[in-house]
Amino acid sequence: MYGCLFLISLGLIIGCQNNEQISTKKKSESTTSTKASAAPSAQDYNNSGTAYQRAGRLPEAATAYQRAIEIRPTLIEAHHNLGTVYVMQGKLAEAIVAYKRVIQLRPDMAEAYVDLGRAYGFAGQLDEAIAEYQKALTRDATLVHAHYGIGVAYRHKGMFPEAIAAFEKAITRHPDFVEALMQLGYIYRETEQFTHAVEAFTRVTRIYPTNATAYHELGVCHTKTDAYSEAIKAFERALQLNPDVVETQNLLRVAQARVARHR
Repeated sequence: MYGCLFLISLGLIIGCQNNEQISTKKKSESTTSTKASAAPSAQDYNNSGTAYQRAGRLPEAATAYQRAIEIRPTLIEAHHNLGTVYVMQGKLAEAIVAYKRVIQLRPDMAEAYVDLGRAYGFAGQLDEAIAEYQKALTRDATLVHAHYGIGVAYRHKGMFPEAIAAFEKAITRHPDFVEALMQLGYIYRETEQFTHAVEAFTRVTRIYPTNATAYHELGVCHTKTDAYSEAIKAFERALQLNPDVVETQNLLRVAQARVARHR
């Protein structure tokens, strides 16, 4: 009898243990299932897009940003990032749409107008680009890239005085703005204001001593004023930095020949 009671008690204990194990297993499976079924958020997709973009995987980046926008249409960061990827892919019409959506969501976001202006500029829509840059400046007059963008657009339109004024505004706010100084130098060279061009390109070489293009342009300007000894120095420095530029090699030979002729 006691044996039977023992066996019955043992069976109950084992049964309880088994029930507890089953219950714990079900809870664990339920938790795992919940985790597995939790879909990535819009921010998750946006973060994935950023990782793809940094890795140069632009199609995957665009898909991730698009998915983020599908989940949360008001996620400004995803719209902006998508526009940037479209620019990198050369899909300028799509980039313009993306940046316009950013502006719809944040009309006070000055940088978004700069991005839209840049996309218009790349697309060759220069008047539209200038208009967007100007909108950016009405919201934040300190945006040097808006002044720079206006300058580039005016230069391509052949409106050189307006371009010079825009680049000078950018340089006043950011004296070491190499790109603006280079553009200014190009305009002065193109309009045969070689003294000003030499000043601009010389400033670039002081700020950025390894800029081979600036030394090349400096050499070109010196040849235009028959300063061939100075041109030789500039061309030689350009070739030290970038030895394979055939145009610089040829111009150096011409300058050397002119100097030799006058000896």
